[in-house]
Parts: sequence; structure tokens; C-alpha cells
Amino acid sequence: GSCMPDENKKRLVEMLFKKDIPLIEDDIYGELFFGKKRPTTCKAFDKKGMVLQCGSFSKSLAPGYRIGWVAPGKFKEKLIRMKRMNNVSTNTLAQAAIAHFLQNGRYELHLRHLRKALHTQSLRYIQAVTEYFPEDTRITRPQGGFALWVEMNKKVDAYKLHKRALKHNIGIAPGHIFSTQGQFQNYIRLTCGLPWNDRVEEAIKTLGELIRKV
Repeated sequence: GSCMPDENKKRLVEMLFKKDIPLIEDDIYGELFFGKKRPTTCKAFDKKGMVLQCGSFSKSLAPGYRIGWVAPGKFKEKLIRMKRMNNVSTNTLAQAAIAHFLQNGRYELHLRHLRKALHTQSLRYIQAVTEYFPEDTRITRPQGGFALWVEMNKKVDAYKLHKRALKHNIGIAPGHIFSTQGQFQNYIRLTCGLPWNDRVEEAIKTLGELIRKV
């Protein structure tokens, strides 16, 4: 992935303001930064309530809870109506559990440990991809989150690789599913959220072997 410079975020918000176009900001990985400072959000430049900032605890705390939040700006009432029409309400017990966790100040401590762990894991995954994949492979070095974007030789069909990998019980995301125009046919997304172990290393080694056979 990549991080948009703050100046570009400001320009984007101002450009949309002029056209009276709202911006939905998907900030679900914002808390999982590796540096010293959390990336600035587009919402920080919102002076008219036109940015709907969406966050989630599913990526940073408890995936199974499926709890998120939104700072809707001027669209609060419309958002509440849409929420009620779609699923009426969210799991009350799960919300209460997360609220208790936040009130006790344990969330920030949890995030510090999680960021450190994810950063270490991402470096280990990158090292393994560099070691086991063909030399012409390119890989991102993200500043947060737990996904790696891998570019392979153009002769490699990521979707076919995905299907072959499944036969070895290895899950990868072919790049074209992240495009509306059929791009990224030779790209894959690797998740590095799973703690590093021998099984993960063997899976990456197997992926490298499958790519070399193309």
C-alpha cells in the first residue's frame, strides 16, 4: 500500500468541497501505523462536515466482533436512517465489551504491542519473499497494516497461481480483484497478520516454487 501525503489529502478535500461531493474515508488500518505518528486523516481537513470517516475494531482488536464506527459529519441523520433500514442494530454485548476495554485504557497498550508485532512480522515476510520468490519479484514495504503487495513477472497469471496455491492449502488474493478494469494480473496480496512460524515459511517457499514453474 501507500500513504497519501497530507498536502494531497488537503487538496482532495478542498477539490470535493468545491463540487459539493462527500468523501467516504475508509480508515480501518489507521491505528496500525509503524512510525511514531498516526497518519493524518482527510477528516482532519474537513471544515464543512463533508467527510464520512469510517473506522473499525475488526482489524485492530477483535475480527469476530464486526464492530465499526463512523464520524458522519453533516450526514448523521441520513446515516442513522440507513443503518436502521439495513440491519436495525449492532450486537449490543460486543459493543459493551469493547466500550469497557476502551474505558480502562487497555486499548492503547494493546495497539502498541500489536503495531510492534505486525511490523516485525511484515519484515520477516518480506525477507522470506525476497529469499524464495524469483529475483525479478517486487514487494512493497508498508508503513502500517498487515498486507503486502507483490508484483511478479508479467508472464505470471495471479489468478491461476491462486487456484494452484489453494491445492496446497495456501490462500492468496490475486491482484485483479482489487481493480475494476482488469489490472494487476501479475500481482498478489499477501497477508502478514499471521504470526511467523515454520508453517508460514514453508507456505511462502511453496508459493515461490509454484511461481518458478510458470
